[in-house]
Amino acid sequence: MLLVNSSVPKRKRNQCREALTQISDHVLIAFIVLIVVVTTVSLAIVLNREPDGVRTQPNILVVIADDLGYNDVGYQGPGDIKTPYIDHLARSSIVLERHYTQPMCSPSRAAMFTGRYPFRYGMSGSRAIYYGSRYGLDLSEYLLPQALKEAKYKTYLLGKWHLGFADWLMTPTRRGFDYFYGTYGGSTTYRTHQSYEGPRAGDGYDLFEDNSTHNGTTVSYTHQVVDDPAPGTFSELLFTEKAVKIITGAQGDVEPFFLVVSYQNPHAPITPMANDVAQNEDIDNENRRKMAGMITSLDYGVGRITSALETTHQLNETIIIFLSDNGGHLMMPSGESLGSSNLPFRGAKCTLYEGGVRTPAFIKIPQFTPVTMNSSVKYNGLFHISDWFPTILKLAQLEPGLKGKQLDGVDHSETFRKLLGGTARHQVKKPRDHVVLDIDPVFNQAAIVQEKYKLIVGKGAIMSFDQVYPLISDESIENDPEIVKNASHYQVSPSIYQEMMDYTQIQVNYSKNPQKCLSLDCMTDALSLFDLSWDFGESNNLTWRFTAEAKELYKTLKSYSNSTFPMVEPQFFEDHNKDAKTEDNVWTPWLLNSTVVKSRK
Repeated sequence: MLLVNSSVPKRKRNQCREALTQISDHVLIAFIVLIVVVTTVSLAIVLNREPDGVRTQPNILVVIADDLGYNDVGYQGPGDIKTPYIDHLARSSIVLERHYTQPMCSPSRAAMFTGRYPFRYGMSGSRAIYYGSRYGLDLSEYLLPQALKEAKYKTYLLGKWHLGFADWLMTPTRRGFDYFYGTYGGSTTYRTHQSYEGPRAGDGYDLFEDNSTHNGTTVSYTHQVVDDPAPGTFSELLFTEKAVKIITGAQGDVEPFFLVVSYQNPHAPITPMANDVAQNEDIDNENRRKMAGMITSLDYGVGRITSALETTHQLNETIIIFLSDNGGHLMMPSGESLGSSNLPFRGAKCTLYEGGVRTPAFIKIPQFTPVTMNSSVKYNGLFHISDWFPTILKLAQLEPGLKGKQLDGVDHSETFRKLLGGTARHQVKKPRDHVVLDIDPVFNQAAIVQEKYKLIVGKGAIMSFDQVYPLISDESIENDPEIVKNASHYQVSPSIYQEMMDYTQIQVNYSKNPQKCLSLDCMTDALSLFDLSWDFGESNNLTWRFTAEAKELYKTLKSYSNSTFPMVEPQFFEDHNKDAKTEDNVWTPWLLNSTVVKSRK
């Protein structure tokens, strides 16, 4: 403490006081300025803004798992597969409890990138784009990476594309991505990177690197086949390594990045690395143990990417989204069990039951997330995969727009902000009141969810099976007929399953011309109405008790069917282009300026 000598004359003392006051004021002002500067810089870091006021939007990382079951990740609850890195992210995120996708990969990815229901542009249904197929995502559709690229984002896609590549115009770097490293098709072997599923399985190599370079209005493309750095390298390791390099290289950049890491895991073929299987040795069932190994690899990739963000001080500048493109795939047409689990839901990939279209998903938003947050916020509102389009753009401080086409996706950013701000979820207005899961007259199925009710029209599923890996032994099933009666609530072994159901792949009946027959009137079989608030297994058809509710949902679904676009022509889908060639046993686009189907607005 500074003492003023009382023997000093009063005038002098007053001068001293004035001097000290001036000094104190200057110190206080300097301190306040320092606080303002520090706060401004801190906010700049959190909001991804430069201290000089030049705005840059947050980085956006999207991790897409392939065929990941609802019950295949740890954060969903006590389970046998451990996913510590994914769970760690989920604990500081909003977990979407009702995240809906399409029943299969290509339509789901199309919905995410377009913000529109796939039935509007001929990609509805449980159909993938196989190797040799001429069709792809309609070239007139405006995609999420295009919108972000126009807003000065650097855009990257690593891993699976699966939206067509018959023509160069269909490939990722022509659809908004600056850089692509991965597979054009939907299913390859993990180590040799050969086409795996469909009529052209094994016909060629599929692992490419593609760059686009801009010079004013001129765009040049560099495309090359990737030489495996170590022959037989597992694809997850390749994609993760690329992601880490991109993130490391982005440190200090003013321009933000949009990075999509679209892993193959855990899509068939189920061929995990030995070390990953060993980490799951406590799982008795062999098929489930192998599936766990595939998911352990996925989890490790997420961990490495998150670590790279943290090491480069970009974690608090990056929005992280994690999702699966559809439900877990339970059984191959051969009857081979794949070991995935969609419990507590019925169904699987390719079906419109909850197990086929309700998937794990969460979003971590640093701008909204409290620093002290150590547990997830659960959101039980309806969310469709098309909603990522407007939600991501809004979080990037951009206005969603489709240049004249109808947007089906709904923006949830304000809802997320309120949830992370402490508003109770029952007090938050939910942006969606219904989701159309599909309208597909060709495969004779359609479905809609509104609040707690779900209506399925037509056959409802291409492959109408439930859970198929043996958590329950054959003996216990044989001794307890009730388990067979309520099979949708249980997982049964392949041998009993084959006796319970005559599994056949439904062949598409094109006698009802999809170009003329587009509405629900083309569909046959009875309606099924389920109350999802308690009937997770979708085993109790309530149509006869709630006729009014069923009619209302049917009316809503029918209003959408009026805008259903003609499906892909049979010759574009069924024959898988036997004339498609691979040069030197490598898949590359084989058509030039092909005609693609146009979509409605």
